Amino acid sequence: MILQIVGLKNSGKTTLMAHTIQVLKEHHLTIATVKHHGHHNSEDHHDITLQNNHVDHMKHFYAGADQSIVQGNAYQQSVTRTQNKTLDEIIDESVTIDSNVILVEGFKEASYDKVLVYRDENDRNALNHLTHIKYAINISKPEALRQYEQWLLSFLISKE
Repeated sequence: MILQIVGLKNSGKTTLMAHTIQVLKEHHLTIATVKHHGHHNSEDHHDITLQNNHVDHMKHFYAGADQSIVQGNAYQQSVTRTQNKTLDEIIDESVTIDSNVILVEGFKEASYDKVLVYRDENDRNALNHLTHIKYAINISKPEALRQYEQWLLSFLISKE
């Protein structure tokens, strides 16, 4: 199952992603996440920040490798040169584990089921054009996370 968490900048998407992961892990699910660094249309026009070139695998990358992978005892990390890819391409090419749930932060225009995160009605109204919205959460309301958890678990059951 793929579920997107979408909202405007500073709406609480990352907070809700982390909370969603914790709830799903309590139910022993395997989770992969994809994050869109979507600030390309703002004054914050920069790409993601990579590790410095003092670690060996990044020395490989900065020397020109198109992909560099480092394997530790319990973790693996990869960095890949790529042009803007669609969410479908990223999932097909980069999600390498057999996961129960793929959580996506951002990629507002993609066509997967979405949770819309907002802090006020103006923000919510600004995103009313989005498709596949299954739940909307005003993250600033105290009871919002509890209600969201109930919805999330019901939604998962309906997708089985």
